[in-house]
Amino acid sequence: MFITVLHGENKADLFNIHCKIQILLDGIKHHCGCEDKDEIELADESGQVKNLLQNKHHYANELLGERETYVLLSVTSGERPSEIEFRPLLKDEHIINPKFLAKLGSCQDRKGPSPRMRSRRIHRKSTLDIPTAEGLRNSSPHGSRARTPNASPKQSKKI
Repeated sequence: MFITVLHGENKADLFNIHCKIQILLDGIKHHCGCEDKDEIELADESGQVKNLLQNKHHYANELLGERETYVLLSVTSGERPSEIEFRPLLKDEHIINPKFLAKLGSCQDRKGPSPRMRSRRIHRKSTLDIPTAEGLRNSSPHGSRARTPNASPKQSKKI
């Protein structure tokens, strides 16, 4: 399960997403030379921010799709904690265009898990509800070892 992270001047690197988000972000920072940045984030090629920083204790494959391509972003906090600014760390006019920047700007105030994370949580809840079929449960407290007493031939003659 790998993703491609675009950064710098048309550079692309592969990263394994089968790990915690915090470990993935630390690996991206180290490998892409962003260790001087306080925080980094990823966005898809359309400019949709993935909100990894708000979900650091989740696994990356819960928020990111395998074999997908993401753009590396620098995160700058404003005066208030709700003021966050994302700046792409990629120099490619084909991807970083006005449409990308407009969508990136609209995502700056969003909080909470991404829609993908919410949908996975809903899916997980629905998989836990397993319907029971009649006849599959044994009502005996002793499990399958309990036997019902059979009347012996002598007892059945007395009745």
